[in-house]
Amino acid sequence: MAVIIGLIVVYILCIVFVRTRNRATFPLTRQLSDFSTFMVPFNLPAYGLSKVPTTPRVSIENFPELAIIQDNWEVIRDEALALYEGGNITAKEDLPASSFYKDNRWTSFYLKLYDHRIPSAYDLAPKTMALLEQVPYLNLALFAVLNPGKKLNQHHDPFAYTLRYSLGLSTPNSDKCGLQVDDFHYVWRDGDSIIFDETYLHSAYNETDTPRIILMTDIDRPLKLGFVQKGYWYFGRFFNRLFMIDNVDATNSGIGNKLGKGLLGYQKLLKSIKRKNRTAYYAGKWVVIGALLLLIASAIW
Repeated sequence: MAVIIGLIVVYILCIVFVRTRNRATFPLTRQLSDFSTFMVPFNLPAYGLSKVPTTPRVSIENFPELAIIQDNWEVIRDEALALYEGGNITAKEDLPASSFYKDNRWTSFYLKLYDHRIPSAYDLAPKTMALLEQVPYLNLALFAVLNPGKKLNQHHDPFAYTLRYSLGLSTPNSDKCGLQVDDFHYVWRDGDSIIFDETYLHSAYNETDTPRIILMTDIDRPLKLGFVQKGYWYFGRFFNRLFMIDNVDATNSGIGNKLGKGLLGYQKLLKSIKRKNRTAYYAGKWVVIGALLLLIASAIW
């Protein structure tokens, strides 16, 4: 019983943490089951040991090595445009981003995934790859397109051990195309960049008739303890390897993507139930969460 009470207390504290830290929040009913609540214990060391501010936006001055990318943004833009015009920036079947691809709202071309080589990136974007590899703490990168009239709804990304560095390449250069991070509003401009903490609630929108093409990357959050930093790096390498996917060869895909098709089917089933009977949906959802908590408690006990 003490273990169950302890888990409940931790769960409540996680909800309080998320809702206190974020100025913009989900409704409480959604926060109760949102994965950002359950990620708090995993992310706390990254927040507590961070060498840079844990604010929604972080100054690029903390990462001088990124200047090589910033200064050569036009070189990167030209390769991104060539890929876009050639039809190579397309929707993928990688599980973590699956919801983004709905309704052709968002398309991507993967460039870098820790030390896992993506052959098509070197073949089709060699100049960009040469620049990215000069930044030692840049572990994940892709060209990301938000199509005209589309938006990405509010969401939290799961991991605090990285920060999101994004660079505008070919954008509408309009106030109608931007990014909302917590209560901060950012407008995309060609050649401009932003670093933000993606564990804050954020969303993106493009209310123009021009596609928004950016370089989107994850960089290591610098931490005060090297062994914690290394542990997070190995976890990130392992986790992202599960969902690796080549831009050209669809058979070159991580096991997580293959197994994840069943999860996507399960999510579709839940959405179908929610549309027909919201009471049954939420009752079933909490039964599953309760069962998981009991399993965890019994395993600890």
